[in-house]
Amino acid sequence: MNKFYITFWTILLYSSSLLAQPTQHAPCGTPAAPESVRQFIQSLDYSVLPEDPTRINIPVTIHIVKATNGSGGFLENNAFLTICDLNQRMASAGLFFYVPGAVRFILSDALYNPVDYGPLNTMISQNNIARTMNIYYTNLGAMSLCGFAFYPNSGPGGAQNNGAVVMSFACSQPNGTTLTHEVGHFFNLPHTFDQTSNNPTASSAERVTRNFNEPSPRLSANCNTEGDNFCDTPADFIDNRWNCPTGIIQLDINGDRFRPDSSYYMSYSSDQCMSRFSDQQITAMRATLTTTNSPRGYLTINPMPAYPDITTGAALISPATADTFPGNYVVFRWNRTPGATAYQIKILLFNFSVLDTITTDTFYISQARLIRANREHSWQVRALNGANLCTPYSDRIFFYAGAYITNVGIRSESQSNAWMVYPTLLEAGVSHPLNIVGLTENVQAKAVISDASGRTIQEWTSEQNLDQQKLSLPPLASGLYYIHIQQNQQRKAFKIVIQ
Repeated sequence: MNKFYITFWTILLYSSSLLAQPTQHAPCGTPAAPESVRQFIQSLDYSVLPEDPTRINIPVTIHIVKATNGSGGFLENNAFLTICDLNQRMASAGLFFYVPGAVRFILSDALYNPVDYGPLNTMISQNNIARTMNIYYTNLGAMSLCGFAFYPNSGPGGAQNNGAVVMSFACSQPNGTTLTHEVGHFFNLPHTFDQTSNNPTASSAERVTRNFNEPSPRLSANCNTEGDNFCDTPADFIDNRWNCPTGIIQLDINGDRFRPDSSYYMSYSSDQCMSRFSDQQITAMRATLTTTNSPRGYLTINPMPAYPDITTGAALISPATADTFPGNYVVFRWNRTPGATAYQIKILLFNFSVLDTITTDTFYISQARLIRANREHSWQVRALNGANLCTPYSDRIFFYAGAYITNVGIRSESQSNAWMVYPTLLEAGVSHPLNIVGLTENVQAKAVISDASGRTIQEWTSEQNLDQQKLSLPPLASGLYYIHIQQNQQRKAFKIVIQ
């Protein structure tokens, strides 16, 4: 498949044979950490812990799944917010996540509402981008899951590309902890209750004591070989979602009462309870990345690009204060912000967002009826780049949306539009490749490029039976152009600005 453009329940899939199905009491169905992870954790030296760890930069590829017709899915900005939140939660570990490339969209009904893991494994195998941490956002409701991840050296994708994190739309809300939890698994962290919740009183379960010289008949501590293998996290036994503090009482083999700590991200406590990783957990995650021979050291092979800091919102041009535009034809324009590679524009009615989208251009044309006629609205823009996803918005500017006009021509953001054309802001006098995404496979498509007067500049016919095509645009003078695409009985037009 070549269709492009993860709260807390978890499924960790480390081999196809170990896939666990959800149950009523444990809808995540999480398997125990594989022996390779346990051996890795036990091999580490925890006697020296970094007080101020050097930052490790980790590239992320974001994939958003939509229905085959392009509907549904997840706003790019929501995905960016989860990365922003992830960076705040991972700061104590010295891990920083950046997004070096464009968000990739996958159009597939089977992947948008998967009922089992098979299609998701295929999706990961076919779409993973090597030397990046791949995060997929889709709807896991039919599987009763919030997300899942793969431990290092497991899962589909191959060398320097193995596994991924998969998140459900419903569990990817701002201030949720699911993504942080899943990324912990991705970097070798088991659940705090790993291998103990199934039988807390067993001799092999992690014991509450941290004394390695308990007097007989008590059994001594085994925290370095059982449970999550970390001795600085209290023994845990609760494998379902719990509020803090817990009122659940359970005793270990010594008769000691478990007191799970709700503050750890790798527990199953509620979002509002979790806030940290332990020192030993941090050591394990960093050791997973430190060298190119580490389990996920391949993520550090390519250096992070030099992203300029963005500390201000974009400078808005139009509509200015008190301007009036037809409600279904509003042209928003702002100045280019140094270092920005994309912009988020938000349009509000009162304090409610009616439009929220990402663009690489410095303008946006709204032709849908999301903007209410004869109402005052406001708008704001923030500049983004791959390492600056938490940037501030510009000040809000208010404008008036007047009566709708008819025959404005080009369909836009409110309509189900599976087709995408990019880039649409180009340099004059230079030949450019245009990407056309979302075409129906095995059906020929045609396109006509015309100037503002309607004069045909170029005609094009798809040559390959793929959903993503490239059209080579000849050098053109500055101005406004249109690309009209037809496939079967479907027709759409897109603006292209040459400057």
